[in-house]
Amino acid sequence: MHARLLVVVISLLALLTSGCSMIGGKEDAVANEADATFSLRMIPHHRQTIEIAKLAPERSTDVFVTGIADQIANAENSEISQMADYLKQWNIQVPGDDAKATHAMAGMLSSKDMEALKAAKGAQFDALFLPTLAKHLRSGIQMAKDAQGKGIHAGSRALAGKIIDSQSAVVDEIAKRGKA
Repeated sequence: MHARLLVVVISLLALLTSGCSMIGGKEDAVANEADATFSLRMIPHHRQTIEIAKLAPERSTDVFVTGIADQIANAENSEISQMADYLKQWNIQVPGDDAKATHAMAGMLSSKDMEALKAAKGAQFDALFLPTLAKHLRSGIQMAKDAQGKGIHAGSRALAGKIIDSQSAVVDEIAKRGKA
């Protein structure tokens, strides 16, 4: 997965440095490297968030934790579909599901972090889950801010804004509980 992402990014760089600064042919499909990179990185990031969120119902006894996990998983499933559609419009391969290959990506939890979450239950899980999720979401917020600042695709920029707002709200809720 990491190697495929690198190949796609290098291909985009070659395209951009060859004099063409846009991806896509239709007005609404025009994008640049920042837009493509956003989707290529955010899809695996979201998949890991969903993987984390799926642990909550079986490991947590806190309604707040399970509610946040459900909320974030539902939102991010929809956002993955949207980003995958953009990548397809731009003739860029959608990243695969190889979670282990993406652990090295900035903002991703390590295998050790994931194992710690999987081993915890009850109050121990909750105490680990909330700050881990907040940290993970902050990296997603930063990716979205980068996309808004450098991207040109209206849909990607709008999605980035939505991610900034929704994930910032979740981080704020976690912080109110003193866990961020």
